Amino acid sequence: MHYTQPKNSQSKRTMPALIAVFCIVLLLAAGFVGANKKVNIVADGKTQEVRTLSSRPAVVLARAGVQLGPQDEYRLSTSNLVSGSIITVYRAVPVTITYQGETTTIQTGSPTVGELAASLGLIDAGIKLIPGPDEPIQDGLQIRVIKISEKVIEREEPEPFQVIHQPDATLEKGVEELIQAGQNGKKIVTVKQHFADDVQSAEEILAVKISDPSTPQIVRVGTRDFVETSRGVQRFRRVEVMEATAYLPTDGSGHGITATGIPARRGIVAVDPAVIPLGSRVYIPGYGSALAADTGGAIIGNSIDLCMENASEAWRFGRRMVKVYVLAE
Repeated sequence: MHYTQPKNSQSKRTMPALIAVFCIVLLLAAGFVGANKKVNIVADGKTQEVRTLSSRPAVVLARAGVQLGPQDEYRLSTSNLVSGSIITVYRAVPVTITYQGETTTIQTGSPTVGELAASLGLIDAGIKLIPGPDEPIQDGLQIRVIKISEKVIEREEPEPFQVIHQPDATLEKGVEELIQAGQNGKKIVTVKQHFADDVQSAEEILAVKISDPSTPQIVRVGTRDFVETSRGVQRFRRVEVMEATAYLPTDGSGHGITATGIPARRGIVAVDPAVIPLGSRVYIPGYGSALAADTGGAIIGNSIDLCMENASEAWRFGRRMVKVYVLAE
């Protein structure tokens, strides 16, 4: 007995096959759409958008009409070429590199100083780039590649002595008396030296060890600010040791008038105003109290000229070193 399958049964068998074909077509279409990437190209100051099925940036550039020179370079904004990627073209420009005393000019398309240095094998812990590695490459840029090194040394240095001042009321103000002479000691200094192109550029002290202590210098410093005179105790501001000479009121022009306009007489002294201001009251042991009221061409610095009553007194005084107390007001 012959059996004929109904037509609707055949269509049921072919339906799954049609669905499978349809799915394959959809998948292929989706794959095509996914492979058709939208990419931006930045070159020569312009930006253009292209669509591509290629996954190779060089191919995309060539098809977009962007020609690369031998030293030109490009960078991709993503790890792989995908939709939304940006391809940036860097045209080669001349730059000058100075390294170990030699200067060379090269053409480079590297975007930054650091990438150029890396391409030349000049990135190392012992290398310093000027300008820094993030500096953009530009036409005519001058780059210094400096070799950085350091070493640690020990050296012996003197340890300076301290000066200790001991106030002493038995000494006049301004007088110092050495009690103990100071003497330098020795110390071992550990230093880290920094070098740039084998020339020391800096150093830092790491440690200091005293190997021989120093001896301090001890000085007694006078604090007594008064002097006993025939008129009693008088306070003074300071004391100077000066070379003293004697003169008569009739010396010089012979008119007996001082630089301040008062008559010359005993008790008037000539000074250098830069040392003792005119009008100052002074006391000189062996001469007495006086007024600084005159000057003289030979009275310069720590010199003083004392006016005497007569030639005999001036002759006896002669020339000698004296203490000059500048009295307090």
